[in-house]
This record gives sequence, C-alpha cells and structure tokens, in this order.
Amino acid sequence: MSIRHFSAGLAGLALLAAITTPAGAQPRLEVDCEAGRAHHVAARGVAFLVIHRGALVCERYDRGVDPGDSWWLASGTKSFAPVMVALAVQDGLLELDQPTAQILDEWADDPDQSAITIRHLLDQSSGLAVNPRNRRLPGYQRAVDTRQEFEAGERFRYGAVHFEALGEVLRRQLDADGLDPTPADYLLRRFLRPLGIGIAGWRAVDGQPALSEGTRISALDWGRFGQAVLARGQFGEIQLGDEEVWAAMFEPSAANPDYGLGWWLIRPDPDDWPLPFVAVAAGAGGQRLYVIPDLELVIVRMTRGVIDDRATRDQAWSDRDFLRRLIVARDAD
Repeated sequence: MSIRHFSAGLAGLALLAAITTPAGAQPRLEVDCEAGRAHHVAARGVAFLVIHRGALVCERYDRGVDPGDSWWLASGTKSFAPVMVALAVQDGLLELDQPTAQILDEWADDPDQSAITIRHLLDQSSGLAVNPRNRRLPGYQRAVDTRQEFEAGERFRYGAVHFEALGEVLRRQLDADGLDPTPADYLLRRFLRPLGIGIAGWRAVDGQPALSEGTRISALDWGRFGQAVLARGQFGEIQLGDEEVWAAMFEPSAANPDYGLGWWLIRPDPDDWPLPFVAVAAGAGGQRLYVIPDLELVIVRMTRGVIDDRATRDQAWSDRDFLRRLIVARDAD
C-alpha cells in the first residue's frame, strides 16, 4: 500500500484550476501559486507545496534548496502525536478518554492528576505546569513528575510537557503489550513507512524521541503526511487508526476553541475568515502544514527552521494573511 508519490516536475504551474465549491452564490476559489510563494519567500521561506486532491499543483524551492532537503519542524511535530494515539486506540492499547493514571502509577493516588486523560494531554489542558521561560525540553519521566497547576480540562496551557508525558504513557503501554517501547518506531512501523513517508531525523531526550518538537522531514514527506491526515487514515478498504480519534483531532477543545488534538484550528468566521475551516500544524520559524478538508487541499511551507536558521524565530508570520493571498475568490461563471 502506498500513498500517491508526487513528481517534482511541476514548478512551472502558476495557477490551479478552480477549486470546487458548494452550489449557490459561492465565489469560485482558485489557488494563486505565485502570490503565495512571494509572501512565503519574503518571510524566509525555502519550500512551498500545494496539493489538491492528491495532485501536486504548486511546488517551489528557493534559496538553494531542493526537494531532497529536510528541515526541523519544531512544534509541527505535535501533529504526529494524535496519529500515534489513533493507531494505539485501533490496536486496543489505549482509549482517548482513558485516565492516564491507569498506566502512570505516579498519578494514581492523586485525586487531581488521576483525572488527566489521553485527550487532556493532546489538547494541552492536562493542567501540568508550563514554564514558558524554560526552553529545556523535558524527558518523558521528568514530564510525568511535573506538578499539576490546574485541574484537568480547566485551562489550555501551551507547552512540551503534555506531549512528553504522553510519550511515557505510550512507552509503558507498548512495553506492557510486548512491543518495541519507542513511540516513534511505533508510528513509523504502523503508519509512516506503509505510506512511503520518510523521517530524516527525530530528536531524542533521555533516549526517547521527543513528541513535542523532535522531527526533521522534507517538504514532500510532510505533504504526504498531510494527505494521510486529510484522508483520516482511510486508504481504499484499509483504515489506519481509529476513526473517532481522527474525527476528534479537528474538533475544538473545551479549553481552547482554536485548538484540537495536536492541531491549531482556523474556524470560519464571516467577519474575519470567510474561507473554509483550516487545520494547522505549526512550528517555530514559520514551519506550517495546512489541511483544508472542504477544499481537499494540503499546503506546506517550510523555512530552514530555528535550528538551521535562528533568524526565523523572530520572523513574523500570519497564517490568515498567507492563505488569503494563496486562495483567492473569483466571480463565479
């Protein structure tokens, strides 16, 4: 089984034919590759792809980059964690709303920590303390040992600690089931390799892959991952991952309506965002993977990232401004 592999010979395309929109008075939407690329390059962008219905329709590489180059995703890595959970639920290892204290003995006797579920870790509402001034990435056990600051589900607090604690949950449950206890290897074996998606590197902390910001990947492979997410793991008769978890990924959380499970959400708003719903995997330095289900679009924009090009950390980037330039409305015929 393999997901569609895109050719690298489409750099001459400037404009995609009209995207299908619902019948009625809706404008015709088109993708303006050159306008999107210009905005992307001005913000230190190096790789830019647009995929529509599985076909690569925009492909641009700038600043000496080619299709084989890969870059660190920073927090874009978080988008892999809910896929791991979808697979684990399908395999009978976990449940999305399962109390993690069933696996983490350290939390079993604490009335507050024992209420933390897998969902709370993925939507970053676990209540575990987040110190925004501390850039040190915690290992799995250190994340589990973090004190709880708020009740589970009460507040959204963005930080690595939730995902690294999830890493320990996955590690222990995989080990208990007699499987390789490395979460990244589980994802590679069950999902990425069967779909022909390559990972160029995965940062380890205390010997385990970081789930909050650890992957290095090419633009094409991140686009393939986006296509798999758009398909919600469904490939013909084969379903990879639990369907209910796939659906929950893009549902607004109770603690933050702009965040789902590991994905940021841009929701339709007639006063601010007239375009369809967009899910965003976002990393420092402007690394972005956009999935737009209603338009069957996947968009990748990459910089050299904050490790290879530290100046990108301070580079301003607006998802809405970029998408408004890329996806343009024309008068309907």
